[in-house]
Amino acid sequence: MRTVISAACIAVVTMASNAWGQALEEVVVTARKVEESLQDVPIAVSAFTGEDLEERGFTTVADIAQVTPGLELDPTAAISGSSAAITAFIRGIGVSDFLLTIDPGVGLYVDNVYVARSVGGLVDLLDVERIEVLKGPQGTLFGRNTIGGAISVVSKDPGDELAGRISVTGGTADRLDLRGKLEVPLADRLYSSLSVALRQQDGFGERLPFPDDYIPREVPAGSAPDAFDDGVLYGNLDPLGEINSLAGRLKLFYDGERVQARLAVDATRTRETAPASTLLGFAPTFGTGIALADAHNAAVLGELAPGVFPPSDSLLYDDRWITGDPHTTFGSAPSQSDYDLFGASLTVDTSFGPVDFKSITSYRDLDSDFGRDGDSSPIVLDHTRNRYQHEQLTQELQLSGLGINDRLQWLVGLYYFQEDGLDRVQVPLGLEVDLSLTGTPGTVINLWLDEINDVSNTSRAAFAQATFDFTEKFSATAGLRYTEDEKTYRPNHRTQGAAPVVLLLDDTTVDFTDLSPRFSVDYRWNDAVFTYASFSQGFKSGGFTGRTVDVQDSARPFEPEEAETIELGVKLDFARVRINAALFATDYTNLQLINQEGITPITVNAGESAIDGLEIEIFAAPTDQLTLQLGYSYLDARYLEITDPNATIDETFEFQNTPPHSFNVSADYRVPFDSGAELALRADYTWKDDHFNDAENTPLLAQEAFGLLNLAATYRTSDHWRFTAGVQNLTDEIYLFSGFSQPGVGFIEGSFNRGRQWYVMSEYSF
Repeated sequence: MRTVISAACIAVVTMASNAWGQALEEVVVTARKVEESLQDVPIAVSAFTGEDLEERGFTTVADIAQVTPGLELDPTAAISGSSAAITAFIRGIGVSDFLLTIDPGVGLYVDNVYVARSVGGLVDLLDVERIEVLKGPQGTLFGRNTIGGAISVVSKDPGDELAGRISVTGGTADRLDLRGKLEVPLADRLYSSLSVALRQQDGFGERLPFPDDYIPREVPAGSAPDAFDDGVLYGNLDPLGEINSLAGRLKLFYDGERVQARLAVDATRTRETAPASTLLGFAPTFGTGIALADAHNAAVLGELAPGVFPPSDSLLYDDRWITGDPHTTFGSAPSQSDYDLFGASLTVDTSFGPVDFKSITSYRDLDSDFGRDGDSSPIVLDHTRNRYQHEQLTQELQLSGLGINDRLQWLVGLYYFQEDGLDRVQVPLGLEVDLSLTGTPGTVINLWLDEINDVSNTSRAAFAQATFDFTEKFSATAGLRYTEDEKTYRPNHRTQGAAPVVLLLDDTTVDFTDLSPRFSVDYRWNDAVFTYASFSQGFKSGGFTGRTVDVQDSARPFEPEEAETIELGVKLDFARVRINAALFATDYTNLQLINQEGITPITVNAGESAIDGLEIEIFAAPTDQLTLQLGYSYLDARYLEITDPNATIDETFEFQNTPPHSFNVSADYRVPFDSGAELALRADYTWKDDHFNDAENTPLLAQEAFGLLNLAATYRTSDHWRFTAGVQNLTDEIYLFSGFSQPGVGFIEGSFNRGRQWYVMSEYSF
């Protein structure tokens, strides 16, 4: 890998010697909580402006994975049915589960506010100033659980003049996006902005009607209390994967001489169908008499309870439900994804001479109702519905300043986080099995799960970081974060029906503490060459297993994970060519992995691992009109030891969501006109290597290497208009981005992308 970096550096120096003229624009980031040039930050950071994201046609934070080396972002979480959840991995570190009882491995921040849960994390790119992706552990400056890295979304501040814009976008599948923004100065130094975005698009996952020989059965109200609205087990045929979202943000900005204050209030409302999914095949235990699907088939054939059959016209769970089309399914359950999100934050910056003080106060509240048909058939074998509530309060205080003749730059802070969440998931399991066991049509015995996860979590932290300039060229940075997490878990897991069983009833609290350091040294050889070396440690808190299928005496906790990363980086800037490269090695221990036990996915600490890698980003401007960008990531992630004796993986397995190689390349060509108008032509290509979508490396959840090509053309008039036409995924590449194998039930489900999409946009601004 050292050879690769050296070769890349030599190539850039050679390219720079061609004496291309105009320099690339400086990129300013706040990765270290102060504004500084990207080329002066001893951290691997990918940064994108809001204008850049708009021109690429991106609409949500998940889209940035196409142009960020080492980042994987799925727009849903496996087995959730939520269109508002994300699954984030950076450099092979992340979490695919969405439960309240397990924390994400990549920190998502909106205006410096930590978004604690994957549900509600699919942030709309509403009035974005920039997005920064920080790679590797970032615990000394950022909040909780940044063991893999951090994604920081920064919204635009209101301006000091009356301004506004409105845009309309239409496209594939009756897509209609309406976006608007109005900036109004309210008083001297007090400015405001209101941004609104409406996004609508028809679904693309077709739900096939019931076969003619199948009579769907309902469960009479009372036999399964409160399960799926008094026994309503079947939804309509509305296509899955639709978009129907309304988001808004009000922002006030006071820009005083010694005080700056930003108040942001945002809200989002969605009423959508669940992400599209389909039946891919059967899990390894299917057909062996072990899976719930086998019990279902035995019931239909009269073999489970001799002489007792389901009421009428029951069908076997077999190959007939595999459509062979990634965009069709026989799934019949109510599959919706509704959520209402409200957030407010107040950031105050004050200067006291040589010392600056910052306070960040925030509140977020989320109510969501989502579900899906896991078995993807008309049979009630495994459906899920989550009614999910979450609220969080955070407070961060910072002091920063300069000392020793401005050679010392320091920051200290305190962080407080409080969250309360309630997630009630109901899982109808094996309706035909229940009917056969009881012999009484319409009666549910006790296979249906009703599990309430009630959590109250508190985190407190103190952190400090200082950078000292020994010379004008050589600097060193040291940081430390101390974290105390207290987690209270009150599970109430039971079955519903005529013979209910209490599976787990508990009220327990666990505490976790951690001390995470960071050290780095950097050397600026000249105006063009900057190098650094760093050591950082990351921590992700422990939690509780949030699913139960058999009787348990108490909740099952799991321990925190830790990651230690050594990174060597070089940043080169030769006016027309800029290259940033990082070589890293990570020891990743006490991994929190999903392990299958019976029909239940359980979170356990299962292994020790190592991740080595290389990332390169190159920016070039060969002419005044042409800009090129190239990003490349190499990841060598491997398990060193599997410590859980019951684990369903071993040392030969590959990491999930971790393609060994990936790259992206972009070209942006501008054609200016004498009138002042401009035509911008853009092409973006992304390629990802073979990878698995689950830790168990299920063959049907493997995705072969694929590439995506996006094209866009934007015409700006000399006054107030902008017009864009584009196509995303021009070659109509269909790929699997999420999936789950459920051997205890007997099926494997998967979710695929929508496919090729075209769009046209017009915008007026003043």
